Amino acid sequence: MDFSALRSSLSSFRDSANTFLSQFEPLALLALPLLTVFLASGIRSCLSYVSDKGLKNAVISLFMSSVKLIPGVRRYIDAEKQKVVDQLQSSGNSKRDSWLKELPLKGLQGGVIDKLKQEKSNDAPWQGKCSGTVYIGGSESEGHFSIINEACSMFAHTNPLHLDVFQSVVRFEAEVVAMTAALLGSGEKDSAGQICGNMTSGGTESILLAVKSSRDYMKSKKGITRAEMIIPESAHSAYDKAAQYFKIKLWRVPVNKEFQADVKAIRRYINRNTILIVGSAPGFPHGIIDPIKELGELASSYGICFHVDLCLGGFVLPFARKLGYPIPPFDFSVEGVTSMSVDVHKYGLAPKGTSVVLYRNHDIRKHQFVAGKTLSVLT
Repeated sequence: MDFSALRSSLSSFRDSANTFLSQFEPLALLALPLLTVFLASGIRSCLSYVSDKGLKNAVISLFMSSVKLIPGVRRYIDAEKQKVVDQLQSSGNSKRDSWLKELPLKGLQGGVIDKLKQEKSNDAPWQGKCSGTVYIGGSESEGHFSIINEACSMFAHTNPLHLDVFQSVVRFEAEVVAMTAALLGSGEKDSAGQICGNMTSGGTESILLAVKSSRDYMKSKKGITRAEMIIPESAHSAYDKAAQYFKIKLWRVPVNKEFQADVKAIRRYINRNTILIVGSAPGFPHGIIDPIKELGELASSYGICFHVDLCLGGFVLPFARKLGYPIPPFDFSVEGVTSMSVDVHKYGLAPKGTSVVLYRNHDIRKHQFVAGKTLSVLT
């Protein structure tokens, strides 16, 4: 190889470049690359913002931010916000004046129960009047209520973390999970007896665990590190919380004219970073069952997870179907469903807070758990 020719070409290129650049000010040559990097960074930030928010939301957000720059507009908005805050605080201040703010110098002793009864008497009469608040009817001292109260008092001081000590609690949790799974398709041939899960403190925790497990499962399966999930606008707000907790990009998609999840619209949002889509049976806002079968087919075709929120309908739909009502497919009999959340403290008529999260198999559920890496950590 002729290195002299190569050196000559490089020398000629250097001379030409120096001759061309000599016509510019040195300061300009220094500033131009910095300005280019700054401009590229700004463009990248704008594109990232539009990607995260979506074009429509990004434009609306930019418009609202611009409006707030108008003199007087921000002051007006802040004043209106403060009015709401003041109103909320003033409505509760009179009640809070008598609340304890530190440990009393003298204990209540035998007056504790009387104090609790007195305060409880000030609660609103909710029996049969508060939809979506309490799901058990009747008197608090009779029937189902009395059984729950006695059962809770028996196990109020147990610690389920210590499986070897409280073996009865371990058994009861396993039985509740198994019975719930049996209602929702664990007996189907396709399930292969793999449906599993855990009890949680409520529907929000069940959803959080299902989302976390789906994120980590898809990371191990597809190597997805910038996770995204797609949910209909009718989905529970727990998914917003999960997205923030677990750093998942969340897409909320408008529902169709029947207030159901729009399968075609959800499909348009699926990309290589999608880990999870969501359906509800039924959704809390409208009591309408999403097209679970179609969503399951969509999830299967893309090889992604599909969570069904059965917090409201988990202990209603199986029995309605058994009674002959035309209930569309909603459980693990649907191919593509990978997890479910089912609230036992709703129509399972258990005390608050009691819920179950279920997974199609152990391979997905294992990603729910966190293992400490040092002996001093207990998880």
